[in-house]
Amino acid sequence: MREEKIMKKILTISLASFAILSAFVACQKDNDTTSESPVDSEKKQVTISVSIPEEGLETKVSLEQDGSDKKLIKLAWETGDEIDINGETFRIKDASISVDGHSAEFTGTDPGTGGPYTISYEVLPGSFTSQTQAADGSTDHLGYSVSLIDADTYENISFSSDWASAHGATLAQSSVLRLRALLPAAIASAVKKVIFKASENVFDGGKTLEVELKPTVGTNGSDNTLDIYATLPAGDVKLADDMDLLVQFQVSDNDYDKYTAYRSFVSGTDFIKSGNTQYLGINCSSIASFANASTTGIGTLSNPYLIGDQHQMQAMHSEIPSEGETLYFKLIDDIDLTGIDWAPLITGKPYARYYNFDGNTKTISNLNTKNDVGYPSLFGIFNGIAKDLTIIDATINHTTSGTDVAGVFASYIGAGTLAISPNVSGIIIRDCAVGSDGTRITSYAGGLSGQVENDKVTISNIQVIDTNIFGPSTDVGAAGGIVGHVKAAPTIEKVAFVGGNIKSYRYVGGLIGAINITSGETASITKSSFSGTSTATYRYSGGLVGYNLSATGTININNCYEVGSVTASSGWAGGILGAHAGTSNINLENCYATGAVTAPWGAGGIVGQVSKDGLSVVRCMPFNSSISATNTDASEHYSSGAVIAYGKSVNVVVNYCYRISDMASRFNDCTTNSANVIEQQSFITSPGTIPQRQSLNYGYYHHGRNTNYGLTELVNYAAIHSASSKIGGDWDPSIWDLTGANDAYPTLR
Repeated sequence: MREEKIMKKILTISLASFAILSAFVACQKDNDTTSESPVDSEKKQVTISVSIPEEGLETKVSLEQDGSDKKLIKLAWETGDEIDINGETFRIKDASISVDGHSAEFTGTDPGTGGPYTISYEVLPGSFTSQTQAADGSTDHLGYSVSLIDADTYENISFSSDWASAHGATLAQSSVLRLRALLPAAIASAVKKVIFKASENVFDGGKTLEVELKPTVGTNGSDNTLDIYATLPAGDVKLADDMDLLVQFQVSDNDYDKYTAYRSFVSGTDFIKSGNTQYLGINCSSIASFANASTTGIGTLSNPYLIGDQHQMQAMHSEIPSEGETLYFKLIDDIDLTGIDWAPLITGKPYARYYNFDGNTKTISNLNTKNDVGYPSLFGIFNGIAKDLTIIDATINHTTSGTDVAGVFASYIGAGTLAISPNVSGIIIRDCAVGSDGTRITSYAGGLSGQVENDKVTISNIQVIDTNIFGPSTDVGAAGGIVGHVKAAPTIEKVAFVGGNIKSYRYVGGLIGAINITSGETASITKSSFSGTSTATYRYSGGLVGYNLSATGTININNCYEVGSVTASSGWAGGILGAHAGTSNINLENCYATGAVTAPWGAGGIVGQVSKDGLSVVRCMPFNSSISATNTDASEHYSSGAVIAYGKSVNVVVNYCYRISDMASRFNDCTTNSANVIEQQSFITSPGTIPQRQSLNYGYYHHGRNTNYGLTELVNYAAIHSASSKIGGDWDPSIWDLTGANDAYPTLR
């Protein structure tokens, strides 16, 4: 008996399809009918003579399963058959059926004149998506339908494409799916159900078709081959996109105890063609039970481990790459991990173990991590390539032992000296929780990952939606909507945090909690956005980045925006950056903020605090709904500002930064800082200090320049006004959608 927690080996199958002949029936109205009485209001009864050409009509009765012509089902009229014309039922006259079944007569009420007519014959199963087959090879359960839709006559009918074309009708026929699978004898004889799962709605408007077998136990597949049949609805289905098809052989009453074959179809393939037999041939003669069976060539680029259920997902724990090795995995179905206390896959050295994980646009739901294992996340330490995965309803717990660096996808992305460049792309995280308000993650917490620790890492096309992240409640760690702590110089592009909440003691960012680069490399954050809530219960909260303390290197943040809410309960909050306190260079360019920024003091529309040289803020627009410093005690406090809240004795660049025209009504500094009013300020075009303002001891703020233009018009000034831009160059329309009205905010393409 196989162990439930070990992954089945899943083989690639091949598809071959071939057509069967189209159905047609010749019908003609019987001329020998009784005349209708002038006073009889009922329609007259007519008899339709139906004949079938010598070449035959394929439909529901007899089977030539393995004949050279591969005909599956042939028609011979039989007792009980009916034909429908515009809702009028015509019943077969048993005595009229010919010896070969090719002709018969049907009697019914005259459907009237004028048309159009829908003429149909059908004997179909109760469901197209769940059918029962009596035994291996049985076809007794199959049905058939053929219709002529919108015909101009019902006389001399033939259910054929030629007749349909001549009479303005559409011919629609059902088809039959035939699966012929070669399996090991022990598996073939044990199959209780065959399940077809498609990535598109090809089975009567759905993605799943099940055929249950009801044989005497052990009598299936006596020749190691299963022949499975199902009736498919009428009509062609052409695949608009590439489609995946799973064929699963369930071998016990446990719905997870099954072997799975996998096939990809090329875009534009006729998967279902009206009136045809859709033939699938699968050679699974060497199928293995376990993912870690001795069969060679599994887990490679050409033959990845295929994961179709939670038990196969659990089996990844038995397939950990060796040092320097890459193993390949691919999801072939949505995975529900309900009831599983998930342990992360890698939680220690050696780090140079690589995963290539293809999410295949599938979804992992209800990931719940164990609370007694370090690195709570799906992967733990992830070095490799991952793409196209959705994770929903995950609960990433605070751990009671081990390292508490946490994220939904991974604790760490990139760790150690690596031979490949880690790349994580196309990941959607929705309705998840990393820690809780009562049980905080005690180190680094992020929606995607707790920490990035390698300069080669690329993170792109990430969405974290309606997810709550709870970092430490004490003076350690950091929390970010995408990554809690960046300890390297990654490339981060097209990431978004949407609608959720991030909360930690300090170093809280809508995208990145804290950045601390020591390698001298260049990190970039571009084409990204934040629209949630970032809250530091102490200090340093930013709409994109909470805190930069990098000693070396350069950080470029460009073409990003913030429309959320940023709060620091004890000071230093910024719409884009909470604080710059490192000796690295940090460049903010082509960014805007519209969300509310709140702190007791040090609230900045773009940046909260600058305490070291190296900050450049160019073409960044504070259009915040409010900038509010809430402190009301008698002491003088650090200033707040539309662009930068506070930057004493440090060299900065603040150029082409325009604030919204009514910022005065949106700006509120501390009561004792009343001398800090919204004023027109000169741009700082080369590194220089922000001058002290209005005789405030702590008044080193920058409000930028006033504008009467809306944000979209401002950043697209030259294109709109046919003049030189007032902001030193328009924003790139290939990056920004600037087509909205003047009161609409630009969005990223």
